[in-house]
Amino acid sequence: MILHKSITQRDVLLIKREKQILNIEHKLCQQHQILLKILREISKEKSIKTEPGPTIEQLLNRFTTKIGKDCEEYRRKYNAICRYITAVGLNLKDKYSVLHNENVLLQIVQVIANRTDIQGDQKVRHVRWINEMVKFAIFAYPDTFKTDVLIGLPHIKRTPKSARRPHTPYSDSQLKRIFNPDCCFFHKYPDVFWGCMLALFTGSRKNAVFTLQYKDIVQNDGIWCINFVEDCPGIKKLKTEDSERVVPIHSMLIKMGFLDYVKHKSHSAPTDFIFSKICLTRTGQLSSHMIRNFFCFLEQIGIKDKNTNRYDFHSFRKNANITMEKCGIIRSYIDKIIGWRSRGSEGERSYSNYSIKQVSEQLELLHYNCLANEFKQWKKIMALK
Repeated sequence: MILHKSITQRDVLLIKREKQILNIEHKLCQQHQILLKILREISKEKSIKTEPGPTIEQLLNRFTTKIGKDCEEYRRKYNAICRYITAVGLNLKDKYSVLHNENVLLQIVQVIANRTDIQGDQKVRHVRWINEMVKFAIFAYPDTFKTDVLIGLPHIKRTPKSARRPHTPYSDSQLKRIFNPDCCFFHKYPDVFWGCMLALFTGSRKNAVFTLQYKDIVQNDGIWCINFVEDCPGIKKLKTEDSERVVPIHSMLIKMGFLDYVKHKSHSAPTDFIFSKICLTRTGQLSSHMIRNFFCFLEQIGIKDKNTNRYDFHSFRKNANITMEKCGIIRSYIDKIIGWRSRGSEGERSYSNYSIKQVSEQLELLHYNCLANEFKQWKKIMALK
C-alpha cells in the first residue's frame, strides 16, 4: 500500500515536468515564428530597396499609354513632358527617381512659367500634365516614391480673359484663299470642307459640327434641318443650353450637295457619326489632329502665323454672325440660329415661338457674294466625291 502510494507521487512529478517541458517548447516555437516573420520583413525591405526603379522613359510610357497611343492627346502629352525633361538637363534613359525630386520639379514648373510662346491657359495645362505623371508614379510605385514632392510648387495663373487673343473673323480675301478650289486640302479632306461650310452658314462650333450623327439631319415641316443636341455623353458637347437648337439647312449647302454627300456616305445605324473617318478617334473622341491639319493649311496659305490675330475654326462663327447682320437678318433670329441667348428686349428673347419656316426665311437672306464663283466650282467638285 505504501509502495503504491510512492509510485503515484513519482508519476505525478513526471507528468508535471512533461507539461513544463511542453510549455517551454511551445514558447520557443512562438518566438521562432516571430523571428522568422521579422527576418522575412527585413528581407522584403531589402529587396524593395535594392530593386531597380523605372527609367523616366518607362514610367512616361506607362503614364501616357493609359490614354491610348492612337489618341492625339497621347502625342501632345508625351512630347511636352519630354521637352521639359530635356530642358532641366535630364535624359529619358535616366532613372525616374532623379526626376521625382522637389527641386527638379520646381525647375520644370519654372521652365513652363517662363515660356513666351504659349499663354497662361496652356501653361496651366502643361503643369497639370507634370502633376498627373508624378501622381501616377506614386500610385504605381507606392513603396518607392514619396508623396510630398508636389507640395510647395508655385501656382501658375491663367491668362485673364481681357488679355486673351480674340477670335478674329476672316476677311473676304482670306475666305477666297481658304475656299480656293485649286488648293488640294479640301480635296483630300472633304469632311473638313463640309464642316467649315456648316460653320459658315450656321455659326456652329467645331464640336457641334464634327460630332453630328446621321439622325441629326431631319426634316421639320418639310424643311431639311440640323438638330444640334447634346445626346451623346463624353463626345457631343454644347457650350450652353441655347446651343441646343434646330437650324434649317441653307439652300446653298443643299445646292452644293451636302445632303447628297451625307446620303452616299456608308453607315450602319442612325447613331453613326457623319464625319467619323477623319474627325473621331478609335475611342470615339473628337480628334484634334484634324483641326491641327486645318491650322497647318492656314499657315501654308499665309493666313495664320505666330504674329497674327487668332484665326481658327471659331473664326467661321464670327463670320456667320457679322455677315448675317450685314444681310439684314433680325438679331433675335441670328441668336437662335447661332445658339446664343438673345441680348434684345424681353419680347425679342421670346423667339421660341418662331416656326422653322420663319427661321428658314430669315436664314436664306444670308449670302457670301465674295465666294459665289468658288461655290460654283465646289459644287462640281463635290458632285464627284
